Amino acid sequence: MNPAISDPVAYVETKFGIRLHKVGREEYAGPCPWCGGDDRFHIWLKGNYWCRPAPGHCGKAGWLDELDGQKPLTKEELLELRVSALERKQQELEQRMTVLEQMHQSQDHIHYHKLLTDQGLGFEYWQSEGMKLDTIIKYLLGYCTSCPTLPGYASYTIPVMAAGKLWNIRHRIARPSSEGGKYRPHLAGLPSMLFNYDELKREDSRRVMILEGEKKAMVVTQKTGIPNVATMGMQNFKPEWVAKFDDRWHEVLVCYDPDAVGRAADVAKLFGKRGKVVTLPAKADDFFVRHHGTANDFNYFLKTARNA
Repeated sequence: MNPAISDPVAYVETKFGIRLHKVGREEYAGPCPWCGGDDRFHIWLKGNYWCRPAPGHCGKAGWLDELDGQKPLTKEELLELRVSALERKQQELEQRMTVLEQMHQSQDHIHYHKLLTDQGLGFEYWQSEGMKLDTIIKYLLGYCTSCPTLPGYASYTIPVMAAGKLWNIRHRIARPSSEGGKYRPHLAGLPSMLFNYDELKREDSRRVMILEGEKKAMVVTQKTGIPNVATMGMQNFKPEWVAKFDDRWHEVLVCYDPDAVGRAADVAKLFGKRGKVVTLPAKADDFFVRHHGTANDFNYFLKTARNA
């Protein structure tokens, strides 16, 4: 990177008239200067940038010092971009509402659950992941012979429920490929959300955990009963979700995988003094299933939680 660009964030904000916000230890995001749209444009403090590839995104990528010769956008061009971004955002919102309505009406998760409970398909997998029968029934875990968004690939299914409605079905691909990834949504265009969301309504505790992944949330619930929610991966906690954790939660314990402690700290900071980072010697589900930890062992690590 050009040594003259000592502050990449200030450089981009000044050059393009946009605002960036921190999403990682060295990562910032905001609207793309070329195609608009919130949070699709990412820069890193080492000097590289990209517009996250997706339908309707320009996909530009490179190094900030390569932008030196490019002229800043005019006020008129910036206004046009913002109007276009608002129009796209409205269109995306309408499409998302349509897809969510499809999910709310779907009974696919019941069909997948019956394949597991009536025919035994996928039952051994869920047992190997530490799920007891009552957990399988409580969460309506299931098995799908062909994932809707990755046809031809069988999957283990996790319904994402909140307020009595189905919001998504997470498909854990049985034999993942490098192209398809490990997890897939039930329908394209569904938003990220917190798994176990209804736990935030509990009144019997003053501490709640944020975990990384649905399986960890289910195992921790099964083994400890501690209120918890889970993100769909370590990068998927949205700052606006902080408002969902009201004042009844005196402690918000962020417990991500051992290799994601930095990201856990970023999330904990969003909660101020309430936010604390829990560092485990293994992934939360492996702690119990592979390493045979107990609830008392787990509570010991919770007591060592510290502010970020």
